[in-house]
Amino acid sequence: MVQSRALLLTDCEHPTPELITFCEKLTGVIAVAFLTDDLLDAPLKGFPPNQANLISAIQTWLEEI
Repeated sequence: MVQSRALLLTDCEHPTPELITFCEKLTGVIAVAFLTDDLLDAPLKGFPPNQANLISAIQTWLEEI
């Protein structure tokens, strides 16, 4: 069984450039997503916090990693 690890950052409406840079360094070993309306460059993932199907979208993301 392949195990994947994921980090979902909440309460981070507008991630700082420093946080983005740090998380980009983590993406080689862990999938990183934010609850934010900001656009993020891959491999980071962003989910709008007010998205109607937020739980479903996060579950799909987790299944894909």
